[in-house]
Amino acid sequence: MISKKNTKWLFVILLITQYYNSAFSQTQWTYDFNNGLSPMEKGGPVLHKLGQSGQLIKEKVPGSGEKGVPEIIRTVYQFEKNTGLQFDNKEANGFLNKSFTVEIYFKLNELDSWKRVLDFKNRKSDYGSYIYDGKLNFYDFAIGEKAPVKANQYIHYVYSRDFETKAIKMYVNGISKVEFKDPGTEGVLDNDQVLNFFQDDLVANHEASAGSVALIRVYDRVMTPVFVRRSYQTISRAPKEVVAEVEAVKEESKPVEKATPVINTSLVQVTGKVFEGKNLAAVENADVSVRKTNNDSLVAQSKVHNGSYAFQLKPHESYKISVKAQGYQTKVIPVRTTNRATEVKSLISLSPETFDRPLATLLFTQSTETLESPAKTQLDSLVSYFQKRTDLKIMLKGHTDNIGDFDKNLLLSTQRVLVVKNYFLEKGISNERIQGIGYGSTRPTQKNQTEELRKLNRRVEVWAEPLKR
Repeated sequence: MISKKNTKWLFVILLITQYYNSAFSQTQWTYDFNNGLSPMEKGGPVLHKLGQSGQLIKEKVPGSGEKGVPEIIRTVYQFEKNTGLQFDNKEANGFLNKSFTVEIYFKLNELDSWKRVLDFKNRKSDYGSYIYDGKLNFYDFAIGEKAPVKANQYIHYVYSRDFETKAIKMYVNGISKVEFKDPGTEGVLDNDQVLNFFQDDLVANHEASAGSVALIRVYDRVMTPVFVRRSYQTISRAPKEVVAEVEAVKEESKPVEKATPVINTSLVQVTGKVFEGKNLAAVENADVSVRKTNNDSLVAQSKVHNGSYAFQLKPHESYKISVKAQGYQTKVIPVRTTNRATEVKSLISLSPETFDRPLATLLFTQSTETLESPAKTQLDSLVSYFQKRTDLKIMLKGHTDNIGDFDKNLLLSTQRVLVVKNYFLEKGISNERIQGIGYGSTRPTQKNQTEELRKLNRRVEVWAEPLKR
């Protein structure tokens, strides 16, 4: 039998428990700015202004473009360049400490260079979420494909990080644009426990833009692609709380140290990272060269250091940056420098080297196996290549046109292969690395209808293959 006194205390405990669960079981906080900087949900943390105070204004905001989602008048927070808003995780009782998602509907006035979206380290690090050249970017670990991000146009942006897998995903207008694994804790809050919106860090200057934000919503879980798409489709409607399951993303990457070049104020600092496109690991021992676009003249060249490169180039010029690395396909990107004393950043993703075509095709005179001068010049270049690439073997494939006896052509194609093999042997390439076969006239690349076409079939193809498969 419970006494009246104990019953009274039990009732008080139940009320306290109910209050505690209500206050701390919140799964999202939504800021649509109709309540100023306070969330729609009761008892949530107020957003703090960063830098110069912005203003709440009424603005005609477009919907997602989906059917039935028109433009509507809504309250937005308008902020100046290098200002923004801050979500204090301490005031939210550690709301963003594990898996979380951040959803924003905003526009930036300028997108001519790097523009900060999310800062997890309270201005102490250059790492974080940006928009650069219309692409989503998490400096300096991942970059997405070209996204529909334009100046002065609202976009729906979603960032999520899974606590267990460290998987980070970024979406624009309901479509996933970047997926990678956080190499450490770059995508989570540090000891300051604040999430900053739109204000840039103190490491690099001029990486922020003025703009407006119509919605900020944070979740204490990872939202699925289906939910993200649905949220985008209903962006102009009243916000609703939707429960969604966790989706894990499995991708790997390794941390990359950031270069800190010294900037000459009369030049433009061009920096970048070279990484392997499949697992986002930094590529070492890559050769980087810079050429002018208009005349292809060489301006500068160097090797990457810790996956990074840095050049100081003249302003207001167009350049081509070429990256070559053993085991990868060569990559060339265009770069346009702007004002002096600025920095141009780029991330260069390299694809693994493929061996689906010959490195060289050596042509022969009809009915002979003699190496002519053009073929020897090609072979000398290949000797240098294979001397450096000790991880590759050489595969020689001999061919003839269709003039003459079939068996004699088969023998001739084999003799041509032996001549080329002997040339490599004389230059120091080991016999174990060279294989060859003659096909005679059975594998023409051109129709044997004219002499001009037949001479292209009288050839030895030099292929490269990895020693280990």
